[in-house]
Parts: sequence; structure tokens; C-alpha cells
Amino acid sequence: MAELKVRDLSEQDLAGIESSAKRAHLSREAYLRELIHHDATDHLLSGDVSDLRELTRQMAIVIEQNTKAYLDFVDAVRRLPSEN
Repeated sequence: MAELKVRDLSEQDLAGIESSAKRAHLSREAYLRELIHHDATDHLLSGDVSDLRELTRQMAIVIEQNTKAYLDFVDAVRRLPSEN
């Protein structure tokens, strides 16, 4: 695996990293490794997320239209003369 060395990190930034790593119950190294991994792979998912948002929007429209059609059908059936 590759190694990475970060220079000139402020004490304040380091303290923030330490605090975040502690909250995540990770070592500083493991925490930074996760941050780097998420940042490095985020662009791979961004297109999928956009596609999923659009698909969700379209499905909401379809569900709304189907619900209206169903309610109209139920209303029409209720208006049919009864056979009693």
C-alpha cells in the first residue's frame, strides 16, 4: 500500500482530526484513511445519486397518477347501481 505524509498541519486541525477519530472510535490513521477513501470514491457515486434522484422523482409522479386513477375507479364503482 502507498504511504502519505502530510506536512504543515496546524495544531487546531490535528486536534479536530483527533476529536473526530475518537468520536468514530477509530485511530487517527484509520479515520484519515476512511476520509481519504470516501473523498477519492465520492465522484464515482455522484452520477448514480443524480440518476437515483431523477428516478425517484419520476416514480413519485407515476405513483401520484396511479393513485388518482385508482380513486377515480373506486368512485365510479361506488356510483354503479346496486343489484339489490
